[in-house]
Amino acid sequence: MFEILGSSPLFNGLESHQINTLIAKCPHQVKSFTKNEVLAYSGQVVDKAMIILTGKLQGEMIDLAGSSLKIEDLNAPQMVAPAFLYGPQALFPVNLSAISDGTMLVIYKNDFTKLLTLDQRVLANFLNIISGKAQFLSRKITFLSFKTIKEKLAYFLLNILKSNTMIIPINHSQKEVAELFGVARPSLARIIGELELLEIISWERNQVVVLDLNALQSILK
Repeated sequence: MFEILGSSPLFNGLESHQINTLIAKCPHQVKSFTKNEVLAYSGQVVDKAMIILTGKLQGEMIDLAGSSLKIEDLNAPQMVAPAFLYGPQALFPVNLSAISDGTMLVIYKNDFTKLLTLDQRVLANFLNIISGKAQFLSRKITFLSFKTIKEKLAYFLLNILKSNTMIIPINHSQKEVAELFGVARPSLARIIGELELLEIISWERNQVVVLDLNALQSILK
């Protein structure tokens, strides 16, 4: 477990034995979850810190019509809902469910607060995590404000495009990207085909090549 925690952003800069010492000072549990299990519902109180040790989770929103929109995939050793652990409304913003079997480290809020006070590096790491989550949610709000699939796709690609290359590595299948967008895969495939026909992008199996950056950027104007 401590080797996994060593690669967690929360314990960045700490050795395994230092993590071991810190965890030993705080009551904690290792809990298992199973594929398709719902671990929390939107609006439920966040009363504990959770770090994924093995397996994969996802956060999704369900609208009044029952349609789901995937917000984020969570892999080991990420924290679950760190930005919602503290504050006047410490509530899950989305439903949390398991994509696979796995385990997580659970530390209740009071004990986690104690953990943060034991080592300033852990406290600084946690502040970096929640700041990063706030920035992620800001980008997600911007993304959701776009009405068309073409706009969503352009924003998605430009957001991960590095300044020194026109090649974007893609770790998601078109089906997974469609789920992130909350659209049907054939609809996404049609837009990708249109952009390829216009020679704006070339969508390959594991990467997207941007052929016309100005044209891609103009979609959002």
